[in-house]
Amino acid sequence: MNPDPLRAVFFDVDGVLLDSLPQHLRYCALKAREYGLDLRLPDVEELRDAISRGLRVSPMLHFFLAIGFPVDFAERGVADYEREFVQRCPPVPFPGVDAMLRRVARAGLVLGLVTSNTRDNVEPALSATMPLFDPRAVFFFGHGREGRDKRWCLDEGARRLRVPPSSCVYVGDQPADRAAAIAAGVRFLGVRYGWGFLHADPALAMVDSVPAIADALLTEQPP
Repeated sequence: MNPDPLRAVFFDVDGVLLDSLPQHLRYCALKAREYGLDLRLPDVEELRDAISRGLRVSPMLHFFLAIGFPVDFAERGVADYEREFVQRCPPVPFPGVDAMLRRVARAGLVLGLVTSNTRDNVEPALSATMPLFDPRAVFFFGHGREGRDKRWCLDEGARRLRVPPSSCVYVGDQPADRAAAIAAGVRFLGVRYGWGFLHADPALAMVDSVPAIADALLTEQPP
């Protein structure tokens, strides 16, 4: 058990708070047709399996590349995605997200976001709960910030909050999220219902549902 009491929780967004993988695949199918690309896109479970085995799908450029878009079309897709994704394929929060976040906040933990998605895509979907997040601990992907990976964001978030990284936890749904947490010295809690932990890993602190996130954070804090 980590000796430092838990003080802050950083959440990934896609696959943790937002049920957005089907919408991302739907958007890619729309763009493939618009661009005249003859691609065989994976279904949700095929892509989850590939992500769980280490396939990189974020930021969005890597998502397009991972499912077969040529580089020039992937770059074009990113520009379109940032402008129109939330209107054409709006993601929705998983059931119970609002209650879970409010429960964690009422317990006195600082809430933050560390996501490879953009502010314009995330804020509308989480509009009801955005006031719960401390602005000092909120990190979105944006132009000119490509070098600020999730490890950097977690480290910087702890610094801004003036808490040791070991008193923070990152809740994520991909192996890359776990790697970022380890690199930043932050604890990690994985969710199995998201994008990339399809296969069980007994070495990880994991939960199977949104309400179980609060249970894990407020009772048996993940190591």
